[in-house]
Amino acid sequence: MRNKLDQVDFSILNILAENAQTPYTDVAKQLIVSPGTVHMRMRKMREMGLITGATLSLDYAKMGWKMTIFLGIFLSEISLFKKVMERLNDIEEVVKIHHVTGKYDIFIKMHARDSFHYKQVYQDEILSISGIRGIESFISIEENLERHIQFVEVEED
Repeated sequence: MRNKLDQVDFSILNILAENAQTPYTDVAKQLIVSPGTVHMRMRKMREMGLITGATLSLDYAKMGWKMTIFLGIFLSEISLFKKVMERLNDIEEVVKIHHVTGKYDIFIKMHARDSFHYKQVYQDEILSISGIRGIESFISIEENLERHIQFVEVEED
């Protein structure tokens, strides 16, 4: 895949990673290429499966969701992994699910309006999932960084 990308592609990705709503005409002006070039490159990267969508960055606290919580989940049996993942996926407050190596089997990120809401989701929904042996919770006090990697073309020897 890397051989099919060049510095123009990486520059387009870097600009849109900063703000996915940047119009292609503005991207083209920054890179001194035509808007058609940006459009064609984006289509190519979508077809390659490199770009899977675009998202908004939201300030959950300003919308009343004041808590961000990370949960490290231990499974009673690894064979229950898929079933547990499916159940976690059904919980609307869960926004990221990772299958991880190390201490935990699954690591999730979730949001809650307040501690009462978190307690309700944790006790009534997450702890009721069959196959979970234990959970460690981490409450985020403050997020200081959210960014994408800056991509550059690397010369291969």
